[in-house]
Amino acid sequence: MERQTHLSALIPRKTLSPPPSGAEDLVVEVVGGSLPVRIFPASSQAPMVFFFPAEGDTLDHYHELGKNFLREDLTLALIGYRGMNETRGEVSFESIFEDAFQAFQVTREALAAKGLKGPVSLLGRSLGAGVALKLAVKIPSEISALILDSPIIDGPSWLAKRGLDYEKDPFEILANIKKWRKPLLIFQAQLDEEVSLPEAEKLLIFCAGHNKRLLIMPGFRREETIEKGGPLYAETIAELLNRLASRFGRRRKLQ
Repeated sequence: MERQTHLSALIPRKTLSPPPSGAEDLVVEVVGGSLPVRIFPASSQAPMVFFFPAEGDTLDHYHELGKNFLREDLTLALIGYRGMNETRGEVSFESIFEDAFQAFQVTREALAAKGLKGPVSLLGRSLGAGVALKLAVKIPSEISALILDSPIIDGPSWLAKRGLDYEKDPFEILANIKKWRKPLLIFQAQLDEEVSLPEAEKLLIFCAGHNKRLLIMPGFRREETIEKGGPLYAETIAELLNRLASRFGRRRKLQ
């Protein structure tokens, strides 16, 4: 029998490096703990992307992504999980979704206080895709678009692969995607060892919206979509969000 683990074992606790130039940190307090947020603020009306990372990734893993977003004049808010890095508490499936909602509210208020009031979209990777989808269907009126990277399709399979024992599927991916009617963009690695392309296509089939796209990344593995995608990854997201915000042709290049 496989050794059983807990969700908190998948969340890194190593010290978070100082924010790079142009970024800043925020700690969100939740009941029984706290979680880290790292923000890369762009211009005041720029679209904002709230990103929930993959299991095992710390926030400073995404510094290049933040820089690439700034080049496209997109604000990026990296939202961690309870207990990540040096924050308090133990993340669980009983807390992770409510934590995401609380962090969303606090982060959006913090950005508004800085004068950043662009439309908000959600981006989630692997575990974060399940969190982002659940948050999106909870507050659809506040979200412009949903972007999923290497998403979980079969919750029980994802749990079993990581030795997690949970009595029910905490993600309910297919049930939730049926509720989503706004723009949807999915990044899927061609060589994803966990999710096949036909499985990924299920999300498009079940999604209730009409503006939806599955982007297959040829030759990429599951953990390489952002890292090997580089600037083009950010450009693809910017193309969608600028179009939704009627910001045609607008790009700000940082020196």
